[in-house]
Amino acid sequence: MPEPTPLFLVGAGGFGREVAALVEAVNTQTPRWALQGFVDDDPALHDTDVMGHPVRGGVDWLAQQRGPRFALALGDGESRRAVADRLAAADLQPAALVHPTVSVHRTVTLGPGAILCRGAAPTVDVQVGPHAVLDQHCTVGHDAVLDACVSLRPGAHISGAVHLETGVTVGAGAVVLPRVTVGAGATVGAGAVVPDDLPPHCTAVGVPARPQ
Repeated sequence: MPEPTPLFLVGAGGFGREVAALVEAVNTQTPRWALQGFVDDDPALHDTDVMGHPVRGGVDWLAQQRGPRFALALGDGESRRAVADRLAAADLQPAALVHPTVSVHRTVTLGPGAILCRGAAPTVDVQVGPHAVLDQHCTVGHDAVLDACVSLRPGAHISGAVHLETGVTVGAGAVVLPRVTVGAGATVGAGAVVPDDLPPHCTAVGVPARPQ
């Protein structure tokens, strides 16, 4: 059996701790990752421990390392995209992390750095972009396309043939109906139902959801 791969998590906040627990769950099935600790740009966290793992330094420190993989454990999609851009020139590869409760069909494509949390359920012919996050118990229907840095909050439901463009956030318990496109950077509020296309960089709330 190969040795576990060294891994750093970027972000030592609440979602970072959730992703650390995800890594622990993966390793109970197959010891795949050697979690080396966190990195975070908050200097107050440096040289502290989070869940028993050290916070080594900031993103610039990580960019100087050679060999380990990393995952962007940041809840905000725009923050993930900004850090991904900063690390693009570094000789580091992002790790896709999938909780053991998640079934990924052979027709589902996961981009580098995608994170699928406990109970997430992509169905078939789904494209999940780089550094996208599918939080707990969200669902994604057939032929849906999730671009880079999309964030699905817990219990969000994405119907078939939906297109979520770069950096879209879909709030907890929200529903996006079939064949809808949500423009880049848009936010769908918690509990909203989206029946029609949404423009980029809007916030849409309500049932039916309308841009504010």
